[in-house]
Amino acid sequence: MKNRSFKVLLAGQSLADAGDVFYIVALITSVYNITNSLFYVSLVPVINMLGGFLGGLLAPLLIDRFKLKKILFNSQLIKTCFLLMLTLYVSSLLSQDTIVTIYIFIFFITFLDSFSNPASSALIPQLVSEENLLKANSLMSSIRQFIQMGGWAAGGILAAFLHSNGLLMLTFSLYVLSTCLLAFVKVNEKKPSEERSVKGNKMASMFEGWRIIAEDKRLRVLHLTLTFSSIASPVWVSSILYPFIDIRLGVGTEWWGYINTSLLSGLFLAGILAYRQSDFINNHIRNVLLIGGFMVFLMTLLFGLNVNPILSLLLIGMFGLFEELRMITIHTIIQSLVREKLLAKVYAVQSSIIMVTFGLSTLMMGMLGQRYSIVVVFIVASISLCFSFINLITSRKYLTLTVAKFKDNLKNQL
Repeated sequence: MKNRSFKVLLAGQSLADAGDVFYIVALITSVYNITNSLFYVSLVPVINMLGGFLGGLLAPLLIDRFKLKKILFNSQLIKTCFLLMLTLYVSSLLSQDTIVTIYIFIFFITFLDSFSNPASSALIPQLVSEENLLKANSLMSSIRQFIQMGGWAAGGILAAFLHSNGLLMLTFSLYVLSTCLLAFVKVNEKKPSEERSVKGNKMASMFEGWRIIAEDKRLRVLHLTLTFSSIASPVWVSSILYPFIDIRLGVGTEWWGYINTSLLSGLFLAGILAYRQSDFINNHIRNVLLIGGFMVFLMTLLFGLNVNPILSLLLIGMFGLFEELRMITIHTIIQSLVREKLLAKVYAVQSSIIMVTFGLSTLMMGMLGQRYSIVVVFIVASISLCFSFINLITSRKYLTLTVAKFKDNLKNQL
């Protein structure tokens, strides 16, 4: 990469992502130990969703007023301060009567994440050259997926040794390191006053990202694809996979670890493939997106119908491979179509859509699994991914631009 600031951003964001997983694991452990109630534990992802959605709605107001680097750094700094207060609170004041305070902390930390994540993603095109954009996305996406998948397993192991207080202290250390690294990200941004904005109208500013997506056919196609994918994604959470492994595959819970390892291997392999073959993917980005969309649908359907444990490892590994390639190409296209400040607003909308869709779908999938069967859950997820693929294949003429040609499109927007 031409700009070493991307590497600093990558390291800083990775530490923050790991901390985000670890502190949730620590809080789930603390809440369950105090309340011994699955209901109180289930409120953690619900509060997470609410904070992310509201933050995504309000993020454009900050994006209009401040530089992306400043938003990224300050949000991580405030998150670090909140986590320090949370750690002190859990170690000394937490009880069943004061459990509600935990949810307040979760809300505000996720709320701040809704500012930092769009800013981080929108900075990538400014830190790397056009031809290296797909490589940068493959690195960022692969490491983030690795942390998301492996972080829960690592967090569980660390919680057993460090307990929740120790894990929160570790998270605080990761947040401090992340904040320090993000301070060294150097980017030449225009001042907010020089950007095209709608500061005079706060409502228009809040919904500008929605307007951009609504007016651009390519962005509508891609975000509809992401919405369908978010509907399907809850099938891979532990509350669905555990009963699937037990009832459908008929094996022990240790297979949850094997399945996660296979998925992680597929994601990791896709990241390496995208990085090494970035020129090829750039030149065939539409075909990679279409093949990825079809294979993700097919692998999910076959996995849900399968009863062979060994075959399940192959299917979920293939799912991880094509899912990661698909997501890398989607983000590369979006970053090439939308410029700087507006890109952050588009990512804020995307975050809100995914948060709400995933949260509601998790509840729906849980009810379907309880009322019918675990296979029905995977069939419903497959249908959603099939709609996602149909959306891509019927709109493929709008996705004909290669990344090499996106540069002209960017110039036209400036």
